[in-house]
This record gives sequence, C-alpha cells and structure tokens, in this order.
Amino acid sequence: MDSIRIKNLRCLADTGDIPIKPLTLLVGANSTGKSTFLRVFPLLRQSVETKTSSPILWYAGHHGYVDFGTIKGAIRASEESVSFGYKFKPKGSLSTRLKTPSDAVSVEMSRRDLNIEIELIPNKENASQTKISKLTLDFNENQAVFVFDHFGKVIRFDINQRSFINKLGLLEIEQTNLFRLIPIIFDQTDHFHEHYKKNLVKLLAHLYHKETSPHSICKMLLEMAGTKPKELTSELWQKNRPHLTVEEAKLIRDVSFACLIPSLLQFANEEISKFAKTVQYIAPSRAVADRFYRTRDISVEEIEPHGENLPMYLHSLSSKQKEDLNEWLTKYFNIQVSIRNEGTHLEIMVSEQGNTSSNNIADIGFGYSEILPVILTLWSSIHESHKSPSLITIEQPELHLHPQLQAQLADVLVQITQSSRIPLMIETHGEAIIDRIGQLIEEGKAERDDIQVLLFEPDEDKGGIKVRVSQYDQEGCLVNWPYGFFTPNLD
Repeated sequence: MDSIRIKNLRCLADTGDIPIKPLTLLVGANSTGKSTFLRVFPLLRQSVETKTSSPILWYAGHHGYVDFGTIKGAIRASEESVSFGYKFKPKGSLSTRLKTPSDAVSVEMSRRDLNIEIELIPNKENASQTKISKLTLDFNENQAVFVFDHFGKVIRFDINQRSFINKLGLLEIEQTNLFRLIPIIFDQTDHFHEHYKKNLVKLLAHLYHKETSPHSICKMLLEMAGTKPKELTSELWQKNRPHLTVEEAKLIRDVSFACLIPSLLQFANEEISKFAKTVQYIAPSRAVADRFYRTRDISVEEIEPHGENLPMYLHSLSSKQKEDLNEWLTKYFNIQVSIRNEGTHLEIMVSEQGNTSSNNIADIGFGYSEILPVILTLWSSIHESHKSPSLITIEQPELHLHPQLQAQLADVLVQITQSSRIPLMIETHGEAIIDRIGQLIEEGKAERDDIQVLLFEPDEDKGGIKVRVSQYDQEGCLVNWPYGFFTPNLD
C-alpha cells in the first residue's frame, strides 16, 4: 500500500491522500484525530484476522487491538458514511483468466496507479452493523463505480460514466463469514467468469467480424484492458482502426476495462490483506511493571500492544538473540536487560552502563517499563527478518521519558528507516524527538525525503479536522509549520 485516505471518521473530515513514508510523525493538539488516524492500521489488521460478516471490525473484544465501538459512533457527526481509500503502485503484471485458470492473459501493471475507495454506512435494520454502500475503482485513468443496496445487490455499475447495470446480469456481494476489506462482487467460479465476459462480448459483437469467436474477442479485450482513454482516441489508434468511430472506440475501452475489474478487485483484496496482517501496534498505555511474572509455555511472535507479554518475549529469545539485543541496547540507550528465571516466575532485570549490578524493572522508574515494549518492537523488526512488519505504529513513545532518552529514541527511528526500510508511524507530543530528527537531517545522518510530519488541526472553513503535511528542509527546519506550535498560549 502506498497511501491511505480517510473521510468522516470521528473528527477527521478528509485527510486527503497520505503517503506511507519510511518515517511519519503525527503531531497536533489533544483531540485532533492523531490517534484516530494511526489506529486505522491496527483496525485493518483486526478486521482481516477475524471472521466477520462486515468489512470492518470496529471492536474485537479482548483479542483485538483497538476499540472504535460501532460504525454509528465512528462516523463523524452530521455525516452518514465513512470512507477508506487505498492507493497502490503495482509491480509486474496481473494475470486474468478467460474460462479457466490456465487460459489467462497478462496485463502490465507497472507504473499504473490503482485506487480503491469503499464507503460504509450503518445497516438500516441494525445500526451497529456495517454495510458497504459504494465502491470506486480507478486504474490507468479509467474509473468504475458500484453502488449497493442494503442487501448487497449492485444497483448502479458505471464505467467511465457509462452505465452497465442492465447489461451484465445480477451482480451482488458474495455473502461469506470471512469478509474481505474489499467486497467480493465477482465470485471466482468458472461459470460466473464465463457468463460475465460473455455478456461483455455481446456488447461489442457488432464491431467485429461475424466469424470472430467470442473467446477471441474476450482475449483481445483483456489485452487492451487498462488502456488509457486518450490512447484509444489517439491518431495512431485511429489510423490502425479507421472503421471505428470515437464513440465505438470508447465503448471498446469501457468493456475491456470491465473485463479486468474482477482481477483488479481480487488483487486489491490480496494486497490490502497482506499489508494489514503484518501491521504492528504499540498502544500509549503500556503495562505497569510488575516485580514478578508467571512463567507460561507459550509461543511469542511479537510484543502485544500494551506490552503485557514482554517478559515472555524476552524469555523466548535464544542466547545469541539476547546477546545481540543487549549490544544494540548498549549502543543506543546505555542499558542492558535480562530475564531471571526463578522456576515458576520471571523477573525483568535492567542494568545501566557503568553499573555492574542489575535491578528489578519495578525498582528503576516508570520510564523504562514504558519504553521497553517500544524499543524491543523496533529491535525485533530489524533483527528478525522473517517477521518483518509492513508498518509499525506507535502512540506516544515518549511517555515518562527524559528529553535525552527521547533524542536517543529518535536516533533509533532514523536508523531503522535507513537500514530496514520498514515504515514507522509515530504519534507524539515529544518536542525532543522532532528537534532531534531535524538535527540528524542537518548533520546528513537522515534523509529528509524519507520523513514527513502530519499536523492535525481544526479546519476553520469546513469544520472538523484537517491534516497538513510538513517536511524538513536541508537544514533540518520544518517547512509549512505554525509559529509557536510548542509554545503555550496562556492568554
């Protein structure tokens, strides 16, 4: 996924397209939608991990990551729907079949943006349930729009503003308890694919020689699929097909794009799901440090959002991994951690550089218990390549940290963007973090183009919250930044 756009989610009116860069900092006053935006990503993860009859799982109980309540409470006041938009830059080609999987045509996807937007509304009969009301797909300057009724049936299907609704038979969302983030309108059976494409070919039969088989027409259409509108009306195209009018050329363009839509939706579903399944999230309220933790023989794949499984994660590391971890912790934070196994329980021990003794984490201040889940998540992302997340999202990593430790954390964030290229999204009020990143850019230790700062602020004209994108210049100063942002206004 290359960017995301959110409309009418809580206080967020319209974020615009927000690129997913190597490092994104979310800043703004309290209650301006920073956390709402960041939590969309773990929201997507819990939606694809759980069997559900809705495209978005707003609340997943104790096993979920975030709690948005219900769609009724998630929609911005005075609005009727909420929208999620996703943009991709596909690589390679997309294989789309004709009658059978072995009978397929490859469509070049590289350098062509694919945009998907879904609009969600509450169910009329049960306001806590979520229904899809509209889906818009844009690819290579072609657009398809689907509008659904409350039963999931397609009541409007337009391609480049041409209606196809009464020409292709009944279309509806496939009912399944394993819902996708993008609705399955076209099932994957051979019968449906043949029926759908046969109806498309009928629309063009009068433009081809009567001896040309429907299968051949369909294959030619797929080979043209995704062609830009201006290419089909260009002088070269017209020269090669002089018998076709401009309107006939546009019809061929629209039908060829219609042939590609099932494969595009399937591709988008797979890409979004693959991205969402490996999002990692660290919540702002980390678990309070205990003196002892019960030993549990469980597999630990990653740090949980509140850090509850931190001792078990440390306990599961091999001797080599623990050695690598402490070398890394010493380099960036001047500390080392260890696990003391007392048989039925564990203790997390922390020693500071220059101190030969170690202390129980419960005895050394709240800051370390807050930061350890954060820094261990960051460490695992670059030292356990088989677990590389698609995105790491962290809320307020600076809680209870001295400014110097915040600056050290900023060093780690920048180091990860340069070494692993795993995208990081950090919601912060930490002035020391923002200043330190600017200093690293000025010193040539960070790439300014890899970093963006999203400023969440009230929209005085339209209401709600708007998102302003700011970046650092070559000297490490923020561009398009409000004067006195970190200065309290006591007037």
